[in-house]
Amino acid sequence: MPKIDFNRDGIGHFLSDKFLKVPLYQRSFAWQKENVKELFDDITNFYPNEYFIGTIVVTDKRDYLEIVDGQQRLVTISLFFITIRDFLKEIGETKKADAIENEFLVKESYREEERKQRLMLNNIDNDFYSRALIESEKIEPIRASHERLIEAYRFLRSFIENRYNSEGLNGILDLVDFIKDKLLVIIVTVSDDVNAFTVFETLNDRGLVLSQTDLIKNYLFNKASDRISEAQDKWTRFTGAIESGINEEEILNYMRYYWSSKYGLTREKELYKNIKEKMRNKNHVITFLSNLEKTSEIYLAILNPNHPFWSNFPPECSEYIEELLELRLTQNRPFLIAILEIWKERPEEVKKALKLIVSWSVRNLITGMIGSGTIEREFSKQAKLINEGRISNAKELLNSAIDLIPPDEQFQKAFEIATVSKSYIARYYLRKIEQEYRTTLELAPIKNPEKVNLEHILPESPIDLHTDWPDFDESLHKTYYRRIGNLTLLDKKMNSDIGNGPFEGKKAIYKESELIITKNIADYDVWSPSKIEERQKEFAKKAVEIWNLKI
Repeated sequence: MPKIDFNRDGIGHFLSDKFLKVPLYQRSFAWQKENVKELFDDITNFYPNEYFIGTIVVTDKRDYLEIVDGQQRLVTISLFFITIRDFLKEIGETKKADAIENEFLVKESYREEERKQRLMLNNIDNDFYSRALIESEKIEPIRASHERLIEAYRFLRSFIENRYNSEGLNGILDLVDFIKDKLLVIIVTVSDDVNAFTVFETLNDRGLVLSQTDLIKNYLFNKASDRISEAQDKWTRFTGAIESGINEEEILNYMRYYWSSKYGLTREKELYKNIKEKMRNKNHVITFLSNLEKTSEIYLAILNPNHPFWSNFPPECSEYIEELLELRLTQNRPFLIAILEIWKERPEEVKKALKLIVSWSVRNLITGMIGSGTIEREFSKQAKLINEGRISNAKELLNSAIDLIPPDEQFQKAFEIATVSKSYIARYYLRKIEQEYRTTLELAPIKNPEKVNLEHILPESPIDLHTDWPDFDESLHKTYYRRIGNLTLLDKKMNSDIGNGPFEGKKAIYKESELIITKNIADYDVWSPSKIEERQKEFAKKAVEIWNLKI
C-alpha cells in the first residue's frame, strides 16, 4: 500500500532540512517578476503572523525528494536566501552570509569534500542556477528561464535593500526567521510517482490553479502506471526539443495542434478534458507520447523554413512555409502537421498541398470568406480526413475543400478593392507581385523591412493634403491611402528622402528604383483615386495567377 504523509512546515525550514530535486520532465523556472512580487507583497502584508502559501507535493526517492508540485515557490524562496547571502557579504557580515549559505543553500561534506546543493533544478536550469547564482560566477543566461531567474534575483535584491534601509540588519534577519518558520506549506510526501500524480490531480480538482501543460503531463504520468519512466523520458525528449527550438510556451500549442490534426479542432481550454477522455490506459499514453516525440521535428520544421527536415523536399516547400510564417498565420498548423506526417514520403504531394494552403490562406485574407475561428476548424477537419485516409493526395484535398476556397472571380474582385492595415501583410503581397512581373529572380525584393520600406504613395500623413494632393479630400484620403494600389516597396534611404511631400516630387525617386512595381509609378502624370484603382486592378489580375488553385 503506497504511503502518503502530510506535514506542516515552514518553507525555509523544509529547504534547509531536505535535499530536493526538480525532475527532468518538469518545466523550467516560469515565474515572472510579477509572480515574485505578488508572493513577497503577501509576505509583507502578513508579517509577522503565520502565512500559508499552499501545498507542495514530493515523491520520496530515499536520498532526496523529487518535486511534483511546488517548484516555482521553492525556487523563489531559494533565490531569496541567495540574495540575502550576497547582500550580507557586501555589507561585511561574512559569518552571517556563510551561515545562510550552509543552512539553506548547500551542505559541505567533510568526507567527500564537496558542496551539495539543497535544491537541484532541472537539466535546463540547474547549471546556470548553480554557477551564476549559488557560486556567483559571471556567466550569461542562454534560456528564457535563466533570464527569469536573474529577473527574480534582481527584484529580491531591491526588496531586501529597501527593507535594510528601513529596518536595518535585524529587519532582514527577522524576515529570514519568518520565512524559515512562519511562511507555511503542507508537504505531501508520496512513496511512488503514480500516487504523487494522483494527489496532484486531486489538489487541482479542489481548486489549485495549474497550467494546462502541467495538468496534461501529470494525468499522462498517472495513467502510465508501471511504464511511468518510459512516459517521463518521452515527455522530456519532445518538450526539450520544442523548448530548445522555440520556447517553453510553444509546448502547449504544439500539443493542441497535434491533437486537432487527429480529432478535429480542439480549443486550449478543451485539450486537457479531451485527452482525459481518450487516454484511458498506459498503452494509449505511451503511443500518444511516442507520436508527440516523433512529430516534434515536423512541428519545428513548420516554424523554421531552414530546418534540415526540408532538405528531403523540393525547395518550394520551405518557401511556402516561409510565406505562411511571413503572414503570421497559425490556424493552418494542424493541417500542416497532418500533411507532413502522413505524406512525408511523397515530397511532390507535399509541395502541391503547401501551395494550396498558401493560396487558400491568401484568398481568405483578401475576401474574408471564412472567419479565423472557422478556418481553423476547417483546416483541422481536413487534417483529420488526411489522418483517417479519406484524403490521399493534393487533388482530393482540393476537391474536399473547394467550397471553402474563394474562387478566381470572387478573389479578383475582392483584391481590386482591398485595403491592408498590417504592414507585414502588405509587404508580402507587394513582394509576390513584384516577383510575378519579373522573368528572372536575379533581383528579388529584399524582405528585410530595415532595408526596404513599405511606401504609401498617397502619404498616410500628408504635409498639406489640399495643396499637394488636389484629387483627394479627407474622406477620399481615408478611403484610399491603405488600398493595395496605393502601396509599394522602396529602399529605406530613398523612402526617407521623399518624406510626405507631393506626388511630383516623389516620381523622380520612384523612377530610380530597381523594383518594377515602384519604377512604373513614375509613368503616371497624376495620382488620383482612379489611378489607384487602375493600378490595383492590374495587381488583382496578377494575384489570381500568383495564388492560383492549379494542382
